[in-house]
Amino acid sequence: MIRDVFSQPHQAMVMLFFGLVGGLGYELLRFPRLKAGRVGATLWDILALVLLQVCLLAALMLSTRGEVRLYGLVLFFGGMALVRWAFRPLFTEILQKIRKKLFPSC
Repeated sequence: MIRDVFSQPHQAMVMLFFGLVGGLGYELLRFPRLKAGRVGATLWDILALVLLQVCLLAALMLSTRGEVRLYGLVLFFGGMALVRWAFRPLFTEILQKIRKKLFPSC
């Protein structure tokens, strides 16, 4: 099979973009999970997994027509790790400020 090496930067950016979207969606779905009970937390986890699978499949179909490439997967999960590293402290700080405003004794 002949590979088009000039399309690889586009494929890499598509995979990274969907990794960022998937990671951000996961972080946003984490908030309701914290207040849910045991069954509710399981349902939120399932919803997060479905979201990540949809993002991964969409990225694969748009970038390489469904062909799994290692650098694409690395960039997808790298984008998720980047969101976790960059945005999670921001979300945690916002939640702590909300908690202090609602519950001053904490």
